[in-house]
Amino acid sequence: MRLQTDRGLTLRTDVPVVVMNTHHTGLGIARNLGELGISVLALTSSPNSPGNSSKYLNCRAAPDSFTHQAELLAFLGLLATEFASRPVLLPTRDHDIHFINRHRTALEPKFIIPFASSEVIDHVMNKDRLHEIARAAGLNVPLGVTLTSSSDLSALHSLRFPCICKPLYASQWRQPDIWDAVGQQKAIKVETFDELKTVYADFSNIDPVATVQEWIPGAETSLQIFGSYCGTDHEVQAHFTARKRLQYPELIGTGIALEALRLPDLEQISRRLLKALHFHGIAEIEYKRDDRDGRLYLIEVNPRHWDQHRLGAIVGVNLSETLYRDVTGQPRRPMIQLERRASWIAEAEYAFHLARCLLGKSRWRSARIGLAESRTWSVFDARDLRPLLSLLGLPGRAPR
Repeated sequence: MRLQTDRGLTLRTDVPVVVMNTHHTGLGIARNLGELGISVLALTSSPNSPGNSSKYLNCRAAPDSFTHQAELLAFLGLLATEFASRPVLLPTRDHDIHFINRHRTALEPKFIIPFASSEVIDHVMNKDRLHEIARAAGLNVPLGVTLTSSSDLSALHSLRFPCICKPLYASQWRQPDIWDAVGQQKAIKVETFDELKTVYADFSNIDPVATVQEWIPGAETSLQIFGSYCGTDHEVQAHFTARKRLQYPELIGTGIALEALRLPDLEQISRRLLKALHFHGIAEIEYKRDDRDGRLYLIEVNPRHWDQHRLGAIVGVNLSETLYRDVTGQPRRPMIQLERRASWIAEAEYAFHLARCLLGKSRWRSARIGLAESRTWSVFDARDLRPLLSLLGLPGRAPR
């Protein structure tokens, strides 16, 4: 048993953690916990992932939760026998969440599953059900219609265009065939009803279920984040807020840069939503502030760690530590977000954005976030250089 003292609180570090994936999210978890002396074993199906080389984790090659579920279940059964006590199992992707929920009965005797019941998680990940619960809790949600076939398209005449088309469950469009059909995008903005019909025809023969919502106008900085950890009583134990600065594709894609700053009006509605959901675990709640009237609209909730979660630790709120203390029965360490602003940047994606600026496809003004005085990179860390070397194509440490 190893002990670490922080501000008078003792942290017991004898319970190991298993992280499912070593990309931005998994690497951030490993650093958040490894810096505290907690043993982190990370599973990867990507031998070239930069996170494999981090000094804060022990990397193990493993089947993927998306493509090889039966093999992964057997692998985890054998892995559990290597530990003296049940390790904490942390998902990093929606596919990991679905895998754990599908096999929860088999996994729970061997691993600590640190999030809410399968029913609650399904309510969070199903956009219709989430918005229904949010609306009842008094939150604003975009007007929308869920399509199940082309005959439902007529209902869209009640919406104002432009609209955004996206899957009911985010994982739907990650299937290889439909992922290509939707242009490898998480969501598609459509300007007119006719454009939507064309887009829907491209993928509906593969999976006809999709959600269409009215577009909420606003810049990248209108996309605002409430990151938190809730205990089993559904109360928020720690949280931080941030806003997006860069995404690719713009406004509908993956976050390249986030800026942490205090956004007090997110807290009350987020606590109310999480309570209404009976939520337990890590959550990233994304809102968009309407440029027309300043109102906040709920966009989505991720019921797990997400790519930029390490930004919280940079401003004093280590959600991974809060989760670890809670699920291992240890005293909570009070965490309050620091006043200073700080940024998280994905360096490889940011370099791609700079290339787009050089080609005149993006505005240079949007690249200023890379000049921020206080920033942390998704891969580069002066105390943990091997992931960056691996990203640059230099020899790293291969998973065993």
